[in-house]
Amino acid sequence: MIYNIYAVGDSLRNIGKKYGYTQNDMAESLGISYTHYSQIEQGRHHMSMQLMMKIVSKYGVDPNSLLGIQKERQSTDEEILILERKLKNLKPVEREYVISICLILVEGFECKKSKMSRSNNKYTRNV
Repeated sequence: MIYNIYAVGDSLRNIGKKYGYTQNDMAESLGISYTHYSQIEQGRHHMSMQLMMKIVSKYGVDPNSLLGIQKERQSTDEEILILERKLKNLKPVEREYVISICLILVEGFECKKSKMSRSNNKYTRNV
C-alpha cells in the first residue's frame, strides 16, 4: 500500500465539488482553519487520524480512497483474518482505539444504508 499525500488533496477537492463547498466551507465544516485545510489539500501537511475519521464519517468516503491508497483487492475472509492478526499485535489501548474507530465506521455505514433503504421504499410505495 502506498499513501499519496497529493491524492488526499484531490479527494478533498472532489468532496468539495460534490457538495458545492469552497475551501473555506470545507475547513469550517471540519472545524479547522482555512490555512490548515488549504495546506492539506495542497499536499503541504498531513492530516491527523482524527481529521481523517471526521472526513470519512461526515462525507461517507472510503478511507483508502481518501488517502489515495491503491491495493490489490482481497477476499473479505482474507481481509478479516489480516485484520484479526493486526489487532492481536497491538497493545490493549491501541486495540481498543482501533476497534472503537471500526465501530464508528460500521455504525455510520449502517445508518447510511438504512437511510438509503427508507428512501428507496418511499419511492417504491408511490409507484
